[in-house]
Amino acid sequence: MQRAKIEGALYGAAYGDSFGAITEFRSRDDILQAFPEGYTDYTESISLITKGIVPGTVTDDFGSSCYFMKAILKHDGHFDRDIAVEAVLDWSKDEVVFAKYAGQNTKSAMERLKQGNIIDEGLRARHFGRQNTNGGAMKAAPMGLLAREDHQLAIRFTKDLCWPTHYNGAAVSGACAIACAVCEAQKEGATVGSIIEQAIAGARQSRIQLDEEGFGAFGPYVDRRIGLAVDLGRQAKTEEEVYRLLEEMIGTGISVQESVPAVFAIMAAQKGDLEASIRCAANAGGDTDTISSMTGAILGGLHGAEAIRPEVIDRIQSCNQFLQLKETVEQYTNLILSKER
Repeated sequence: MQRAKIEGALYGAAYGDSFGAITEFRSRDDILQAFPEGYTDYTESISLITKGIVPGTVTDDFGSSCYFMKAILKHDGHFDRDIAVEAVLDWSKDEVVFAKYAGQNTKSAMERLKQGNIIDEGLRARHFGRQNTNGGAMKAAPMGLLAREDHQLAIRFTKDLCWPTHYNGAAVSGACAIACAVCEAQKEGATVGSIIEQAIAGARQSRIQLDEEGFGAFGPYVDRRIGLAVDLGRQAKTEEEVYRLLEEMIGTGISVQESVPAVFAIMAAQKGDLEASIRCAANAGGDTDTISSMTGAILGGLHGAEAIRPEVIDRIQSCNQFLQLKETVEQYTNLILSKER
């Protein structure tokens, strides 16, 4: 069962990323025009960013996660800020998942790192203060697994994950929400309710820590936004009402104050159903690959790999051999299983 939950989190993240890539950064209206009955299965991309992508191929979301998992494997299960820098530098050499899909905040940070620039603490605080994007949250699932059901460890690992590129109170808070949700989902008695509770707690605690360190950020608190989004999601009575709430009140953009709360609103509205939640995220418009990937990681971890159709896993394995995705998932799963709780 534990192996199934770990693999479920990883393949769920890859499934969401590759499925959401088909509609990435198109509006809800664009998606309805292309798919009047809704987007329900892999097909040719309608996204301007992923145009021509082979359906089933992951983008920067799970692609970057693979590089972090490989770095952790290389260091025998250890992870810290130095390993995070090593992982992002390795990822920056990838001509597909980095060059084509990585966000501007990440690319700017990589340019500095490749030039050997070390940002002092004062400059770092000013530089990252407004970069509230989800570049840390999108790859936080492996940190939640590495923590082995220890939420405090998940927060520590995730802060280190964000250090090279997204170290501010908002971005880290959003990333810790996802990591703690994945961490909680691994527990045998986990529920959608307990997952949401731990996501909010992780977001709140990490935000306070970053504020105390002097790396606060502008904008609403991610933990409070998750709570509001979940309340709205639970009240939605129809699928169209969910989409309207996401578009008008929650948001599905790259900001962690939108995309991370959207994950939990969708989970609440769909009552934790993996397939329904991933489809909902991919049909909502906006940053669909990232929202779908984060959703898939959490619910895949909750329900296990058996909740993902075998043909989907076969497609993901076949389309992402350039990342050694299958081998990386298998090796990382074995590593996690070998670690004591």
